[in-house]
Amino acid sequence: MDDLRSLIRDLLAEEIAAIRAELLTAGPREERVRVDDARSLTDFALSVIKRAAEPGFTAALQEGRLRFVPADISTFAAGTAAAAPPAVQARPSVLVTTVPATVPEITKGLVTERDIAKLPPEATRLRIGRLGRLTPLAVDEARRRGIRIERSAT
Repeated sequence: MDDLRSLIRDLLAEEIAAIRAELLTAGPREERVRVDDARSLTDFALSVIKRAAEPGFTAALQEGRLRFVPADISTFAAGTAAAAPPAVQARPSVLVTTVPATVPEITKGLVTERDIAKLPPEATRLRIGRLGRLTPLAVDEARRRGIRIERSAT
C-alpha cells in the first residue's frame, strides 16, 4: 500500500511540475477586438461585463494572462509614439466577439482529468451528458482552469 501511495505522489509531483512549467512558458492569451465607433465600444464593454461572471475571467484579466488587442494590430505601429488608429469611416459597425461561439461537450459516462486537460486553453465552460460523472481529479482540474461544468438536457 505504501508503494502505491509513493507512486501516486511521484506521478502527482511530475504532473504538477509539468503544469507549472507550462504556465511559466505560456505567454498571455490575446483576444483581438475591433472597435470602430461608440456603439461597437459599448457592445465590447457589455461583453466584458457579461464575461466577468465566468469563473477565472476576471483573475486572468487582472493577472495579465488575458489581454485585449486591436483586431487590426498593423494600424498601431510598434514603437512609434505618433501612431494612432485610422480615422473612422462610414462603414457598418463590426464587433469581433470575445465570447466562445461553441461550448465543448463530452458525452462519455465518466469524465477524467485527462479529458479536461484536452480542452482548449480558452475554454471557460464544458457541457457533459445528463448522466455523466466527473472524477474528483477532473473536478479539481476544471476548478483550477476556471471551467464551469454544465449538464445537457439529454
